[in-house]
Order: sequence, then structure tokens, then C-alpha cells
Amino acid sequence: MEKQSESKPLQVVLFVEGETDEVLFKALIDYYRTVGTSEMRPCKIYNLRGVTRYGSKLLAKLKNDCLPDAKNKGYWIQTVCCTYDTDVFEVRNPLMVDWNALKKTVKRMGVDEFIQLGINSSIEDWLLCDLDSICRFLKLKDIPKSLKGNNGNEKLNDLFGRANKVYQKGYQAKNLVNALDMGILRKKNKDVLRPLEKALNVTVS
Repeated sequence: MEKQSESKPLQVVLFVEGETDEVLFKALIDYYRTVGTSEMRPCKIYNLRGVTRYGSKLLAKLKNDCLPDAKNKGYWIQTVCCTYDTDVFEVRNPLMVDWNALKKTVKRMGVDEFIQLGINSSIEDWLLCDLDSICRFLKLKDIPKSLKGNNGNEKLNDLFGRANKVYQKGYQAKNLVNALDMGILRKKNKDVLRPLEKALNVTVS
């Protein structure tokens, strides 16, 4: 496999499993660019549209799209990061993705680092980290002490219902995500985000 050239800037490729994740991580990357005190490495985000595709589509995307694109732009893909909602593995087959095999194959393709970023338990739980901003977005006067539901999605639906609205996943959640304070979200999930921030060369004061 081709070895990294010292003259090539390093790039991070971030794979997400769905549209809501894509919207949130794009906002998070923009936040890093705004507040970071060091030069952030370039990052490309790809939406695989389903966690089960980590076992198949990711490798094809990496081989046929990511690696050629990086080469043409003079980058070297140092890190591949896969984000996923942990609840999928909790309630379904925990072995639906063979992460070890995937990691080995990715590294054989010349990528130095493979990161798994598990979102506990779902992307909606991360959105709820900034409950104050969501309530302002919904124009709710009072911040509820508790929400009905067994998971983040149900709790968000309960919160939206109090404003006579319906929570919508995917790209339609963009306005909601833009209303959030990424600093709060990052702070509450900094341990999970630390490997990604290191790969991106992000330093947040």
C-alpha cells in the first residue's frame, strides 16, 4: 500500500448512519472550526443511511470515493471514524457489525486509525443535552423537570407535543440543531468525542 507522504495534509473521514446524525455532526464540525485554538484537519462526512451498511457500503465508499477524492486533493486519510447509536446494538443483534474485521480491512487500505464513536443511546439523547435551547426553540416558557418516554426519541416527541408540534428526524431537524449550543453538547459528551477531536487536531479552550 502507498505510504504517507510527509508533505500531504492529513484528512479525517467521518461516517454517520443517518440524516439526523449528519446534520448534528456537520454543526459540531463547524463549531470546532469556530472555537478551536489549533488548525483543524480537513474532515469529510459521509452518510451511509443505515448502521448495517457499515459492514458493506463503508468499504466500497472508502475505496471508490473517499480514497480517490483525497488523493486528487492531495490529502492523506489518516483516520476513519464511525458514529452509531448504541441503542441499535442494545435492542438488536449486537454483532450485526463485525467491528474488528472492519477495522482490519480499513487499515489494510492504508488508513492509520479507525475510531468507533458510540452515541449513547441515540442521537436524540445528544440533542436533549441542551434542553434549555430546545425549549427556547419551541417557545416553551417552562423547562420540564422530566419527560415521558423510554428513549430520547420518545422524550423529544413528548417535548415537542407540549408545544403542539411534531419532532421530525433527518434533514428536517436542521433548524432544531442550529438552535442548540454545541458547546454544551460537546462538554456533556467530551469523553466520547475525545478520540475524534484528537484525530481532527481540535483544541477547545
